[in-house]
Amino acid sequence: MSPDTRVIDNLLSRSSLAGAFLAAPAPSEAELAQILGAAQRAADHGRLRPWRFFVVRPADYEAFYDRLAAAATRVQGDPSRYDANREKYRLTARAPLLLVAAAKIDTAHKVAPIEQTFAAAGATQLVLSAAHALGYAGFLFSGPGVFDAGFKASLGLTTTDHLIGFICLGSPAGPGKPGPSAAEAVRDGLASTVKQWDAAGAFKPVF
Repeated sequence: MSPDTRVIDNLLSRSSLAGAFLAAPAPSEAELAQILGAAQRAADHGRLRPWRFFVVRPADYEAFYDRLAAAATRVQGDPSRYDANREKYRLTARAPLLLVAAAKIDTAHKVAPIEQTFAAAGATQLVLSAAHALGYAGFLFSGPGVFDAGFKASLGLTTTDHLIGFICLGSPAGPGKPGPSAAEAVRDGLASTVKQWDAAGAFKPVF
């Protein structure tokens, strides 16, 4: 069977597109099932499925931003920052779909909590890649609100669980912010992050 280069091309060409450059339509329900289905194929030691995804629709954005801004303000310990926090989070409102990504940690399992967290992060990246493969764009953001115990509890998470962040998804509505091309990012990334190790403890470039 000959390889399908479209798959690798998709992985090499994905980039983040901020909410200001997203527009309707969002993925359909069938496409959303595919996108979140891809997350189910993340590397998962112990088959724990430690990832959790919560779908937030535009009709609930305002209430969501209220709670998220309050969470960020509690973490910062400065009530005067509420309005700034809410405005910051609300910048994502142009995105027609919002997903909350989290790691649900089984602390009693032999698989280390950090491994479970890594699995959930891998599932989150698969969501972004799958959305890109279907012609959509998105980005992942977080902020101090992800560390608030009360906000996590409102999602059924405990203090040992982690909020990875918030995925904005939609259709591309502009070129995005200026930056390196996908090819440049791959080239520079390979040069700066990949080294070959040998038994003498030496490192040398691979690419």
